[in-house]
This record gives sequence, structure tokens and C-alpha cells, in this order.
Amino acid sequence: MSTPQIFVSGATGCQGGSVSRYLRSKGIAVHALARDPNSNKAKALETIGVKLVPGDYDNKAALEEAMKGCTGLFLVLMPDFTNLTAERRWATNVLNSGKEAGVKHAIFSSGFSAGNPDQLTAMEPGSFTDIIMRNKHAIENQTRDAGFQYWTILRPGAFMANYVEPFVRMYPDLVDKGVFATAMKPNTVLPLTDTVTIGKFGGEAFLHPAKFHGKEITYADEWIEVETILQKLSKAVGRDLKGEYLSDEEIMDQKATNPFIAGQLVMRHGQSCDQGRS
Repeated sequence: MSTPQIFVSGATGCQGGSVSRYLRSKGIAVHALARDPNSNKAKALETIGVKLVPGDYDNKAALEEAMKGCTGLFLVLMPDFTNLTAERRWATNVLNSGKEAGVKHAIFSSGFSAGNPDQLTAMEPGSFTDIIMRNKHAIENQTRDAGFQYWTILRPGAFMANYVEPFVRMYPDLVDKGVFATAMKPNTVLPLTDTVTIGKFGGEAFLHPAKFHGKEITYADEWIEVETILQKLSKAVGRDLKGEYLSDEEIMDQKATNPFIAGQLVMRHGQSCDQGRS
């Protein structure tokens, strides 16, 4: 395989950004799309040598330009909660553009439980969580079946970054009141992953495509109970952080409209964890 040149989706986000930085640290050329090339995150990528093309995943001309000369593509997608069908469309556009450009190796960074969503019996059929996980599963199949010379599926655990700024703002009561309201239990074990690890996995897979071809890797850096996470965070920030563990009635009231609660309920039942532990 020739010297790698990689298209990275989501380059201004946690996963794509980590992969981009790792590849650039190895001297590998990186191309990416940017909805706003003037944003601070986009400018930061440019300073490390990432080639940015203005556009999004519905802009096929931009995808074609960004894919020129690329030997690999890293696919990671955030759901659009206003249009849950968009993720599959974007995946199709990226994968098709990669094939047309002659990309040899496609890597999809999926969800921790997406390899077998049928096992997630705590998930309500047709719910946000159910649709999102089945979208990930469908894109895994697309990646396998697209006809690339090499393909790899990565399934990282929950992000450690979600508990620090700016991402911890998704839990406003934790930041403002020191209270973490959750559908999980104190002893629910979470598979936590450092985004730096995601960058290493993705980057090394591109550097060794034959070794990673056909591999489906579910991974985490650390397995840790919710209560222990709160204790560690309390020590780190110098504040007393407490878990507010929702009752079954409270969960039932919230899970249909709150995808975070629905996802936590799945993790509470342990159905997304055991497959990745070794």
C-alpha cells in the first residue's frame, strides 16, 4: 500500500480530532471537511497541517475534493436528533465518495454495543436509542460490504472527556449543583475510553491495514463504577459530587424524551459492557 493519505470525518470533534492529531504526529497527510473553516477548531487543525475543504456530508462535490488522493477514510458520525435517517445517508455519501476516489481502507468508529443491538433488551423498540444503535449497526454492515480492500470496525467505550469541560455541560446539574441524575445504579460499571486511545487505534490501523483488516474491536481503557467516577471527580475538582439515582418510575417518565436516560438504562442493565471486557 502506498504512503497513507487519510480522509477523516468529524475532524473537529473528539474522535476525528484525535485521529487527525495522531496521524499528523506520524507525518501522515490528513484531509477533512469543515462546515465552518474559520472556527477555532478548524483553525487548530490547519495549524498542524490538516487540509480542510469547506462543506458537509451532503455536499458531494466537497467530499470528492476532500477525498482526492486519499488511501484511507475514517468514518465517525454524530446522530442528528432532528432527523434520525441522516446518519445512514451521510455514511453512504462518505463511503461512496471514498470508493470513487480509490480509497483502499475504510474504518468505521461505531458504538460500543452496535455489533449486536438485538441483545439490548432494555432498549425500547423505535426509541431514540434503538434507532441510533441500529443505524450504527447498519453502517457497520455498509462498511464491511462496500468493497474496500481493507475494512475495520472500532467500537470505543464511553468517553472520559464527557466528564470534563466543555462536554460535561450535557449534565448541567452536575456542573451547577454537584448532582449527577442518572438511570444507572451506583455499582453500574462503565467502559471508559480516553479519546487519545481512539486516535491511536485509528491511526495505527491505517499504518497497518493488513493487520487490522476484517477486525471488529470493542475496547475501553478502564472499567469503573459510577460511584467511583463521582468520587474521583470530586477529588479532582475539590467539590462534593453526588449521584441522584432515579427510581424506576422517574426513568419511565423520562426515557421516551431523554436519550441520555434511555442510554443509561441500557448501561444499567449491563448489556453493553460484558462483550468488550477481557
